[in-house]
Amino acid sequence: MALVSITEAAKLVRKNRSTIYRDIEKGRLSKTVSPEGETQIETSELLRTYGRLHTGEDDDGEVSDKDKVKIALLEERNRSLERALALEAELRKVKDQVTNELRARLADKESVIKVLESKVLFLEYDKQVESLSPHHDEDDDDKRPKTDEDAESRQGWWSRLLHKKHGSSLSK
Repeated sequence: MALVSITEAAKLVRKNRSTIYRDIEKGRLSKTVSPEGETQIETSELLRTYGRLHTGEDDDGEVSDKDKVKIALLEERNRSLERALALEAELRKVKDQVTNELRARLADKESVIKVLESKVLFLEYDKQVESLSPHHDEDDDDKRPKTDEDAESRQGWWSRLLHKKHGSSLSK
């Protein structure tokens, strides 16, 4: 709020200057010292300590004390609104950060779901392929090769190649 001199403060609260000084000394009223060394009091302090401020009409055409108080109140309201706007901007910034983080998490979740769906499809495909391929049962003894030639034809080509080499070297 606005700063006023001790004399102006006494006029605003309709008290003697000595009362103002006494209240400052007792700690009931806070003061501010200007760079020039003048003791000043904020009108908000006067309102806090004494309640309502009284203004008189100025005859010399200057800004009246009532107008000063109105200006001070409007300035304080302006500062409050600026603080509220700054807080709102900060909240909006935090909200945007959280929203972006949640969107990224959602995208990650969707990609994991797609990967899992593809793995499930591969597993289902593998089951279908297994069910279509012939199984070897223990009861199928008649399907087992009965001769060495049948056994050889079922072996891999490496086995047959090595077997022939060993067989030919053994027969010599």
